[in-house]
Amino acid sequence: MANLRWADGQVNPSGIKTKLFLALKSDISTHPKVVAAPASPAENIELAGDFEMVGSKTFIDIYSTQGKGKVWWESTGEKDHKMFLNKGSFKYPDISDEAKSIAKQLLNSNVVAVFLLPTGSGIPRAVVIGEEDFDTTVTNNGDSGDAPGTEKGLFFELEAPSFNPLPTYKGVIPLEDGSYDCETGVFTPSGV
Repeated sequence: MANLRWADGQVNPSGIKTKLFLALKSDISTHPKVVAAPASPAENIELAGDFEMVGSKTFIDIYSTQGKGKVWWESTGEKDHKMFLNKGSFKYPDISDEAKSIAKQLLNSNVVAVFLLPTGSGIPRAVVIGEEDFDTTVTNNGDSGDAPGTEKGLFFELEAPSFNPLPTYKGVIPLEDGSYDCETGVFTPSGV
């Protein structure tokens, strides 16, 4: 274990960034693994390796309205069998046919989601909900809003059991038009 200290004036933003990545678990051939013998507190909650996809499958990126998404965890299980239940939520601001189609496809699907967190330090942070050993539950609802300017869109919530509270991911996300490196925060277009 390590000390938990806090510096005066330290920047500590909340919420998630306006982009997250999501893939069907059946499209992933190899998942990153929990570090077997962690040498540091950071390694104790990190996933090592990259997501490798089946054939030409990729993650999709989804926009999330700022201030309407978050990640969190709860402990779950009986004494001597406790684990973590990782949860995440996000909002897409429209109920277009494309958005409703995604809602329909995800409702009974087993997925993996990578959420990007704001840091204030410039050092990227990403966490994963959904791992190889455990299924992810997805719920969603849509709302047209009831008056001009009121909140509307699709609201998603994901939850999955895990050995780790919101495991950190520093690997690469394969995308249709390139790849996103979660350790550096750099997107590299295809063919570069």
